Amino acid sequence: MRHRFLASTVAALTAAAAVATTADADFTAPPAAGFGSLGGATGLRLGQAPACPPVARIQCGSVRVPLFHAKPAGKAIDVGYALMRHRDTALSAARGTVVLNPGGPGANPIANAPAYDTELADLLRDHDVLLIDPRGTGQSSPIRCGLTALPATRKRFTRALAACRRTLGRRARAYTSAETADDIEAVRAHLGIPKIDLLGQSYGAYLMTVYARRHPASVRSIVLSSGFPLDFDMWGRPTAEAVRLAFRRVCARSTTGRCNGRRTVRQLGRLARRLRTTPIRYKAAGERRVLDDTALAGIAAFLDVQIGALPIRVRAALRGNTAPLIQAARAVGPFSGSSAQGAAPDEALTYSIVCNDFPTLWNRRASVPVRLGQFAARRARLSDRPFRPFSARAVSSALGDHGNACIRWPDRRGPVQRLSGPLPDVPVLATAGDLDPNVPTREARQAARQFATADVVEVPNAGHVPEGEPTGCAASIVFDFIRNQRLGDTSCLAAIPPVPVS
Repeated sequence: MRHRFLASTVAALTAAAAVATTADADFTAPPAAGFGSLGGATGLRLGQAPACPPVARIQCGSVRVPLFHAKPAGKAIDVGYALMRHRDTALSAARGTVVLNPGGPGANPIANAPAYDTELADLLRDHDVLLIDPRGTGQSSPIRCGLTALPATRKRFTRALAACRRTLGRRARAYTSAETADDIEAVRAHLGIPKIDLLGQSYGAYLMTVYARRHPASVRSIVLSSGFPLDFDMWGRPTAEAVRLAFRRVCARSTTGRCNGRRTVRQLGRLARRLRTTPIRYKAAGERRVLDDTALAGIAAFLDVQIGALPIRVRAALRGNTAPLIQAARAVGPFSGSSAQGAAPDEALTYSIVCNDFPTLWNRRASVPVRLGQFAARRARLSDRPFRPFSARAVSSALGDHGNACIRWPDRRGPVQRLSGPLPDVPVLATAGDLDPNVPTREARQAARQFATADVVEVPNAGHVPEGEPTGCAASIVFDFIRNQRLGDTSCLAAIPPVPVS
């Protein structure tokens, strides 16, 4: 999945009620049905206050919004938010309010407020930061469909997604980027914030693009961090290209001389072909798994800046020592985007959005057997060349939100995300790590081109969501952009150290 969860873990907030926080002054008691109820409330009003994280100068609350915004008199849900106030009390007001979404789909940012308090400390000096848990997760009426761990094979995965949709029923149609964007607007209006600065990471950038299209008058500026466009390549060809580039860059910049990029890509191809015919069988979390060429493509795509450790693992596997490669497979999961990467307790929201919003490689209105035939025929016509050092089948099956993931999703007339239309002419910055196969620079540039004008910064030696690189350079560029509404000095990029090669 296209997301980056914070490396730091946040303690459970069961005792958060005892922490002194600032609640909404006009907060009213929630309906008797309680938090997360899908009761028949009408219109927009305050809902139940969420548990507030232990952070100074934080204001928590929720608003009650329609399950379907087009049906305001229908069922309603609570959407929780946490407003982290600026730290410089000498300022009469914050210079702006940044709405942050860390991606997923399905990441719930409120629980990570303590980590953001540290990571965004510089920005929080003079800006407020608004965290809103997307509907269906965290403090915003979470949904469940029994998908607590992703199956180990692609076939079981597509069937599990179909079962999830049947469990959710028609209400699954309410979990889209458009509905979530309208929730953000409801919170903004409730808090009386005139305009907001959007900071979207990975899928969060996709969401913020949808928000900007639906509510252009509310947007002051946009940062798309590792953001992919609304209409992206569902086959995953940019990912395969980025894997090749990443190895060449890592090896070329290495001071140890322990790897050659082109040779490593060739070795990766040899190993992929070997695993296609003779996969490695192993166990993880008590489950039998297979490390084949699809799993290898997933490892290469999601090892991120740890990619420097992969050349030696590939060479070892070619010599018969598969233990280091199995270790990498356990870290990534049965295929890319699995729960091994820090997924939410239930994937209901994640795959509702993926299957409702993202482009498909078949006719949505077709029956499942017809879809299967359409997909198989299209994939059979693909050349493997753009997917080197893997095959088209391996790459399209390795990525959890690409390929045929939603082919059995049983909704033939569900919502479809609009892929074109006007966007606000506001300052836009797109950032990308030049070692990121997850959302490579090619897709970040495509996302930027959706807007009238946008700056693109490729961060060297950085992976997914490059603002997490260790020097703080990329984060400082983003914070400066938000403050000044233009791209400033980027010279610090040259000092980001290369990734070590083992």
